[in-house]
Amino acid sequence: MTLSLNECLENLALEVSANADMMEDLEVYSFFDVFSNYLIEAGEIDTADRCYFSPDSKGSSIRIDGYGGDPIDTDNRLNIIVCDYSKSKEIENVNKANIEGVCKRAANFISKCQDSNFRISLDSSSPEYGLADMINIRWPIIEKVRIIFITNKSLSIRRAEFEPLPINGVKTEFTCWDINRLQQYINSGKEREEISIELPNYGGSISALQAFGSDSPFKSYLCIMPGETLANIYEEWGNRLLEKNVRVFLQAKGKVNKGIRETLDKEPNMFFGYNNGITATASEIEYSVTKHGVAITRLVDFQIVNGGQTTASIYDAKRRGTLLKSVYVQMKLSVVGEEKSKEIVPKISQFANSQNKVSTADFFSNHPFHVVIEDFSRRIIAPPKEGTTLSTKWFYERARGQYAEARSQSSTQSERKKFDAINPRSQLVKKTELAIVMNTFRGFPNIVSKGADKSFVKFSNEIKKSWNEDEEKNLKFNEQYFKSAMCRVLIFRSLQKLVSSQDWYEGGYRRNIVTYAISKLQMILSSKGKRINYQKIWLQQYIPKEMEEYLIYISKKALIHLVNTPPGNSNVTEYAKTEKCWE
Repeated sequence: MTLSLNECLENLALEVSANADMMEDLEVYSFFDVFSNYLIEAGEIDTADRCYFSPDSKGSSIRIDGYGGDPIDTDNRLNIIVCDYSKSKEIENVNKANIEGVCKRAANFISKCQDSNFRISLDSSSPEYGLADMINIRWPIIEKVRIIFITNKSLSIRRAEFEPLPINGVKTEFTCWDINRLQQYINSGKEREEISIELPNYGGSISALQAFGSDSPFKSYLCIMPGETLANIYEEWGNRLLEKNVRVFLQAKGKVNKGIRETLDKEPNMFFGYNNGITATASEIEYSVTKHGVAITRLVDFQIVNGGQTTASIYDAKRRGTLLKSVYVQMKLSVVGEEKSKEIVPKISQFANSQNKVSTADFFSNHPFHVVIEDFSRRIIAPPKEGTTLSTKWFYERARGQYAEARSQSSTQSERKKFDAINPRSQLVKKTELAIVMNTFRGFPNIVSKGADKSFVKFSNEIKKSWNEDEEKNLKFNEQYFKSAMCRVLIFRSLQKLVSSQDWYEGGYRRNIVTYAISKLQMILSSKGKRINYQKIWLQQYIPKEMEEYLIYISKKALIHLVNTPPGNSNVTEYAKTEKCWE
């Protein structure tokens, strides 16, 4: 399915509106949540935490909408998110002046975070205070500020036309996601937004030797990658280069190897001889043939599947001021087309890392678990809700855009209304949300608080293990598993809505409150040898009043616990991500 720009705008508006109704939220807040999920899916950020702050509303010189995690977890980059949301059903344009205004207000907030008087003026239990305090504490290690501008409007300038000024001496980068870029990403059908690297912009072309025969299913090259070029590429793209590297993805993102560091510092000219090099893949390359051989000039969908620590260590050497002119890295590059990518790239990743006895962490939408859950969601009919006679379905979206595609198959307005009635958007469940919910009920609220991406990795590994154990008997992942999973989603969403309506809830930390409250409920029930009656909830399609009241009670306790952070850790959102908080 290929969405037109107007269809993309319409689908985004429907998703924002449905989410706002479900959460009892303002649409502008819902827009942040919905669009941020696309950013996480695309690999732009690992997590997104809402933190709306604009003290005087109109005409304010300060404004932010959220941020993308602790800089200590993001290669010392501070990701600040700002929104420009329109309720118009027509595509509006956003110009350079609009962008400059929004980004300047975000820059003012970042700058003021280092002013103690400004921090003292904020409510110490508020998200903005926690963010301001974190920025102040992390400022000595922050090497780059990224202002991520998200909008459902159409950007009328090129990226090169807008470069933000440094903030207190720290380099600032501008990234824009408008409706055009979102449309391109959705239509690409890829798990991550494509990485396209024009090598002349990073230090020059790469020398390569062909290493494949006429009968090979893909093309391989032996390459010599200059250390400076590799460092420049990593500086721009960071851990997005390492998503298919099993070891890095699971354990050691961005870690610096001491042995590699010593070679870079003391014997840089021996690096090529001492180091094992890196293994990489690309879906496409561009090259020229010179008298010295092949010179690669462009890499599309470039991924380092083995050698993450080598890459991170070389980048670390660059930012410490180590000269890399005599550093070269051997690289085995496999060029695998999109049609074979999902089959071959995980195997290259797995075998390249086999000496460490790790299994593949790639867990894409074609894994049998997702296929089975999708099949159940299309077949199993949920009982009518109280006061209605209409049976509905819980639509599981294992691949991005499936719901929109299924809806678009309705050729008439009446057919579309029928589809919406049977498959209400309020019962659309994405695979990342299922991971969040299931991890909550399994007692991992700290993992859930780390965001959809990290939560999905945790869930994937557990499911993969269970699937392998259960594959022959097929006893666990049955219809009852599907029904109880959807009931868990129902409980999670119901509590989100309940929390929003409480007089003690002042905004912020909702997901943290909900995941901690439900995890605590499960712990209490387990200690008493009891469990939730999912069969009853499935038949009713709502949670009992007694459960509502008890969950609200625990949620208030959870909020009190979360905002009372230990000394030296005033950021509630970041505290919620720690094991200590759950313990």
